[in-house]
Order: sequence, then structure tokens, then C-alpha cells
Amino acid sequence: MGNHSKGHNKPENIKEIQEKFCKNLNFLFTDIDDTITTDGLIDSSAFNAVWKIFKAGIKVVPVTGRPAGWCDHIARMWPVAGVIGENGSFYFSYNHTTKKMKRRYFLSGKERDKNQKKLKAIGERIIREVPGSMIASDQPFRISDLAIDYREDTEPLGKQAVNKICRIMEEEGATYKVSSIHVNCWFGDYDKVACLKQFLKDTTGAEMDTLNERIIFIGDSPNDEPMFKELPYTVAVSNINKFLDDITNLPRYITQNTSGKGFEEMVNIIIGKRNL
Repeated sequence: MGNHSKGHNKPENIKEIQEKFCKNLNFLFTDIDDTITTDGLIDSSAFNAVWKIFKAGIKVVPVTGRPAGWCDHIARMWPVAGVIGENGSFYFSYNHTTKKMKRRYFLSGKERDKNQKKLKAIGERIIREVPGSMIASDQPFRISDLAIDYREDTEPLGKQAVNKICRIMEEEGATYKVSSIHVNCWFGDYDKVACLKQFLKDTTGAEMDTLNERIIFIGDSPNDEPMFKELPYTVAVSNINKFLDDITNLPRYITQNTSGKGFEEMVNIIIGKRNL
């Protein structure tokens, strides 16, 4: 378990990560938005860093709030072992040898359809009650959750408006998480950590706790806190600095650079220490 709580254990510089850990690393779980991307784009050097990690024999698994439609593309076309999407609603894993996609959902199709009706009503209420909020443009490609845009394709909303969005979701009985661009909500007893555990169990046959020394996670915002809490080896790109007051469980390490440059920084340090 992570124990990097507020008030002490400030995140260490990523340069402090141990050589032994880097040499044993098997899995890199990574957020996408504002971790691999920079201002909404994937720089060629950041994407190259994903390839570098893949070529070093480390399995890359993006963990994102992004929709199923995007995750199908990512699972097929990126050098990844799988992708966890819609905040842990599912994982997709594509086998390039057999040309088969594995899709593992937490809820049945029937449950997802039922939830979509409730989520649609929540979205309509938020648009009515929170001026400037909008349904995220990637909503049509989602199967399990609702995404409200507060600063991707809309003028950035203030903290008060974001808090109101969260309060409405809570009143409606949904689970919610705030990312760097959206507020997502869903019905169902799952989250990114639960899905990550399931992915590891299906992939390795082992429980996550036995693999702690072989796993690292990198993220950028408060919605990554469940990972920071659960895993002993976690990193945040330096955009996390503006959220540190909102986070109880801090990442173990922090990069000097923000977004994609921070991701590259971590990759280069890990690979450098692997090759010592």
C-alpha cells in the first residue's frame, strides 16, 4: 500500500528511483490526458517514449477515463499490452498474432444499457443547472459512463462549478471522478484499481500485491489518487503540483517536467537505470 499522505512524505524526484526496481519492472500503467499528451496533442517524442518502454520489454497499459471507441483504437494500434478505459469499466487487450481483441467488462450489456438511461438524465440536469458545462464530445463513443466537459472543448469552468457538477452526480447516486478535463460518473462497483487488479490476474495469474515490485503507475491529477494510494511505486508529472492540496495520498515520485515531457523524463530515467 502507498503511504504517501498529506503533510509529509513529499514526492521524491523521479531521479531517486532505485536501479534494482527499474531492472525488475514488468508493467507500466499510465494515464493518457496531460500525462502522455501535452495541450491535447501527443508529441512525437512522447509517443516515441511509449515505444521505447515497449522495446525495453516492459508492458505498457494506458489507464484512462476515455471512451470504449478510443480504447479499441489504442489497444490495436499503440504498442500496448492492453488499455483500461472509462475509469475501470473494462479493459481491452489485442493479440497481434491471433488478431483477436479481448474485451473484459465489469457490467453486463443489460446493466450498461439500463445505466445509460440514468446517466443521460444526469447529463441533462447538469447542463440545466451548471452554466457553461457541456456533455463531452467523446460521449457517443462511451458505453458505461457520462463525461461532462469542464475545460476540453469549453471555456474552463471554475472550482465552484466543478464542485456543483460533482454534487449533482452524488445526489443522483453515481460514483464520480474529476480528471484534468472532464468530470466522469458511472453506476457500478468498479474503479481503475479494481480493473487494474483484474487485468493483472487475467494476464499473469497472480494477485496485484505479489507484483508490487514489478509495477509502476504514472498520472497527473486527483482522479489518479486511488492508484497513488494502492501501489507503492507511483509517479506524477509535475502538473500535479497545482492539485497537491486536494490529494491525501501523494505519488511516491514526481517529474520535473509537465505532461508529455514529464512522461519522457520518467521513461528515460527508468531505461537508463535498466541499462546500468
